[in-house]
Order: sequence, then C-alpha cells, then structure tokens
Amino acid sequence: MSKMKFLYSLRFKHVAYGIGMTVFLFALAGGAYASDSQVVIVNGTANHCLPYPSCYKPYEIDVQPGNTVTWVNNDNKAHTATAGTTNYGPVGMFDSGTIPPGHSYTQFFGTIGRYQYYDQMDMWPSGVVVVSNQGPTHAEIGWVNGSLSVTSQVYNDNQKLVVTKQIENTGGIDANSVIFRLRILNDSGFLFYDNTTSGNVPARQNATVRFTWNNPQPGSYRLNFNSENLPGQTNENNDVSSDLISVSKPNTSQPESVMAKNFTLDDKNTTVPEFGPLSFVVLAVSIFSVLMISVRSRLFKV
Repeated sequence: MSKMKFLYSLRFKHVAYGIGMTVFLFALAGGAYASDSQVVIVNGTANHCLPYPSCYKPYEIDVQPGNTVTWVNNDNKAHTATAGTTNYGPVGMFDSGTIPPGHSYTQFFGTIGRYQYYDQMDMWPSGVVVVSNQGPTHAEIGWVNGSLSVTSQVYNDNQKLVVTKQIENTGGIDANSVIFRLRILNDSGFLFYDNTTSGNVPARQNATVRFTWNNPQPGSYRLNFNSENLPGQTNENNDVSSDLISVSKPNTSQPESVMAKNFTLDDKNTTVPEFGPLSFVVLAVSIFSVLMISVRSRLFKV
C-alpha cells in the first residue's frame, strides 16, 4: 500500500468516526425540548384591569420543573413580575426588574412549588406560578372549535343578533363565576360591541355562552371572545378565540353567515425545540464538509 493510500485510509476512518459520534450526540439531544409559558401584562392597568381580577393573564399558570415563563408587557407603562405579595413585599426568589412597554422577561423554574408574584410598580396586579411534575389539576377552559352560532332576529324592523358559542372545561374541577367577554370589530378595527356576561363551566362538561347585539349594521366583523376567572376562582387559565362573520339586513329572522370559524389565540404553553431535526442535518453536513476539506488539503500536502 502506498503512503498516500495509507494516509487516505487513515483519514477516512477518522472522518467516519467523527460522523458516528455526531449522529450519536444528535440522538441523545433529539429529545431536548424547552417549554415556555407566556403571561401577558394586559393594557388597562389604569383601572386595575377591571372587571378582571388581575392584570396578568392568565392569573395562574402551571409549568413543569425545568421550564420557563415569559411575561410580555402589552401595557403602555412599565411593570414588574416580582416574587412575593403586596402585603409582605418581595421574597427574593425572582424579580424581573422594570419591564418597559413592548418588552418581556423570562424566568426559569427548576424547583417544585407555588410561587406568588406581584407588580412593584402598581402593587395591584398579582399572579401565581405553580411548578409541578403532575398535570394541571385546576379547571382548564377553552372555546370549542366550530361551535359559533349567529342568528338574526327581526321584530318591528329592529334587528338583533343572538351570538352563542360553546366553551368546555377539560379540567378536573368546576370553573365557577367565569367572566365571558365579546368584542366585535369591523375590518378597520373600529369597536362596535363590547359586553360581558358570567357563568359556570362544570368539570369535564360544556357550557353555552350567549350574547345579544342590537341593531347591527350590515358588513363583515371579527368576533373576539375572551374568558377569565373572578376573584376567589384563581385556578383556571384564560382562553381567547376569534371568528369572522358577515351581517346582512334581512326582512325575516334567519341564521347569519359565518365566514371563518375559530381563529384561536391561545395563551397557554408552547413547546419550543432547542434542537430541531433540520438543524441536525445542517450541522452534520457542515461537520462532514469541514472534515473532508481538511483531509483533502492534508493529502495534497503529502
């Protein structure tokens, strides 16, 4: 065997070994995922976000050890997410510092426990992070896909729309005294309707939420649904959903046209892969290319 063939064989073995180790490490890392839950600091802290019990949405959020929570400030003034309570002050577990409008703060949670926090800038908003290895034991409510019904009723030339939508509770306990809110906007974002109602959603059951809109104008509208818990019922997540409808001016009562159903905007957990499959392929190809270039350049120098 010539010297060049021997070196080539040796380099090839090194390349194969390097690729094998790369594939092995990717296999180990393939299951590495980081789950991030989002809490929104809503716009409306000037009136303490009434009628809702807190300016943090959701008020209570459940995560597993090793996951993170990100607070997003959608208000027009600065806020904090500080571990502790308004009565006793900070406890030193975590503190976001000032979160300016439009900015966010992410906190890692590695230890099981129940962490209360509040806003040092306002002293009114508060929330809870529950870290547990078990699944959520609280009520878990969410709007049912495709359940929207919009019916037009006409009496003495006066029209009203009866809007109903189903909401379900997949959790193990009842969701009591839930506030349901409907906001109706046109294509340009002008608000035509904003109303709230309340009700209960029993555990593992559905409930019908109903709103009435008097004298609507013909046109296309977006229906934004929201749900939130009242004070004392702090063990559920909020849920948001949106639908598109077209309103006509009929002479008789009839169902209205639903253009598109359930553009769901969910504030719950999202799983973010730290190492996606495509990144593995790109990295493997890159390593292989570097090794081959290195081998060829050394061979030519022999």
